[in-house]
Amino acid sequence: MINIRCEDKYLKKSIINLLLQKKLSLNTDENEQSFFTIKITMRENNLEFSLGDNKIIFKLPKSFNEIFEDLYELISNESIHIQNHDYYPFKQLIKKNEKNIFLSEIQNTIMSNLLLNSSDGIKKIDLIKTIWPNDKDVFFNKLDTHLTNLKNYLKSESDFDLKFTSKSGLIKLIFN
Repeated sequence: MINIRCEDKYLKKSIINLLLQKKLSLNTDENEQSFFTIKITMRENNLEFSLGDNKIIFKLPKSFNEIFEDLYELISNESIHIQNHDYYPFKQLIKKNEKNIFLSEIQNTIMSNLLLNSSDGIKKIDLIKTIWPNDKDVFFNKLDTHLTNLKNYLKSESDFDLKFTSKSGLIKLIFN
């Protein structure tokens, strides 16, 4: 869900490894779909993380846990605007005005993957493997049930109308 850009290949690899240990959803390939791109720069004793217009700068040395907490707060406040709602993938939250709709982990995984793959769609089997990586048996009706429940939940909590097509094993969002 996040791309990391950094000119210093060693610094980039080190930070990616640390962030993966914290189970942060990263794209290790810059060509993969992502919600956000974080640019990392090291200048003298300062480590800078930029996300759009927002920046955080750390004077080194600093513990990685402190860096991670501030970085996580930075990315948690980033949203994607869809259907007059703001979707915060790292908060598992959809918000409209002051109305908060909290998503379960599975609902958030479905929502984020549908949005990340909105142009071409996502194969059902790939989504199932993302949600349930340890399941040996694949049940498409299990995914269909979760899709329907997410759609109904969003509609009942707000005027969010999640529309998608499911054809030939491919799920794709429909935007009006």
